[in-house]
Amino acid sequence: MAITLRESISIGLSDFWSRKIRSLITIFGIILGTMSVIVVLALVNGANQDTLKWMMERGGLAKISIYRNWQYDNPNNLPSSFNLKEINLIKSLIPEALYFNPSIDARAEMSYQKNKYYSRIYGVMPDFSKVEEWGAEAGRFIAKFDVDNSNDVICIGTTIRDELFGNKNPIGQYITVQGRRLKVIGVMKHRFLENNGSFGNNNGLSYMNRRCYVPISTMISKGTGSDEIDYLVIKAATVAEAPQLKRKLEAILLNLRHGEPIFRLESAQEEAENMKKDAAKFQVIFFLISAISLFVGGIVIMNIMLATVQERTREIGIRMAIGARQIDVFIQFIVQTVIITTIGGILGIVIELSLLDVLGKYLEFNLVASQQMVGIALFVSAGVGLLFGIFPAVRASKLDPVEALRHE
Repeated sequence: MAITLRESISIGLSDFWSRKIRSLITIFGIILGTMSVIVVLALVNGANQDTLKWMMERGGLAKISIYRNWQYDNPNNLPSSFNLKEINLIKSLIPEALYFNPSIDARAEMSYQKNKYYSRIYGVMPDFSKVEEWGAEAGRFIAKFDVDNSNDVICIGTTIRDELFGNKNPIGQYITVQGRRLKVIGVMKHRFLENNGSFGNNNGLSYMNRRCYVPISTMISKGTGSDEIDYLVIKAATVAEAPQLKRKLEAILLNLRHGEPIFRLESAQEEAENMKKDAAKFQVIFFLISAISLFVGGIVIMNIMLATVQERTREIGIRMAIGARQIDVFIQFIVQTVIITTIGGILGIVIELSLLDVLGKYLEFNLVASQQMVGIALFVSAGVGLLFGIFPAVRASKLDPVEALRHE
């Protein structure tokens, strides 16, 4: 008498519930293995999302950054920075760029009355706020007329405001920077990005709150005294246009430095694509490492199922004697093994998803689950049952009915 798949599933479930303790011990390794798969995939997924979120907070994926290529030896000692003439030339050659901001930075001491603070001060153009998608929460940001007239004005971050002014309104006040009095015209919006263990403190953008900004012309004429510009950021009109704009900029810069790669260009959009590729590689590596525990659990299940075949030899003989085929016995034991590992996988997924937030807070890291990783974990746990259930199922189906009936 042939056994249907439905009957095989029913028998498998009945056997599982009739031997609860042994079944739970059997699937313990599968539960732990599934939990580890969920954790490592959530870890990589969380890191990926944090990095992408950080990039979006820093102006989005249409940004192209240009700075010195420190990996190039520069044998001909060509200039590794731009001057204002070159900056204006580059800007004229890329009219399709949406925003354009060169910058110069230096470390400086600033003071207000008796309060002092050390910070990085940046000479920028008005497009800085557009490139970074970051403006002033009080007062205003640097305008074109500030740059044209080299005005002695400054925009400060919220940390500098708190350190120098406390609860006092800083707008219109003067602070002294390296002996020069600058008028505070704006306070930048407070930047915050929840760290989750990725950046070193609880705010991944806290360093931006410790910066201040002056017109680039003021920085050159009254600050550094030099128009050597080390850093240039350009923003394409759209993310899709960024790669083409980057290629055009590479050609321009190579032409400026006689074909030598003095400068390095980074596209936020390409970085995001590379990040996704790297994340996929890490997912595979970590998944294979965590899957080892699932395979160990599979070996345990195989041994227990072999013991089960031994215990049920007479039962198998009776089934064969009344008409069960070898394929029916094979399917019955395969289905039973898959049921055990699938139940273990489901329990592992449910337990880990319920503990994911707690574990993330303990590790101080962002753990992000997705439907895809849940499906992968469930598929692998069922696959382990299928793989390690083959040998016990084959042994059961190959039993001689006469010898099986004699078994005590």
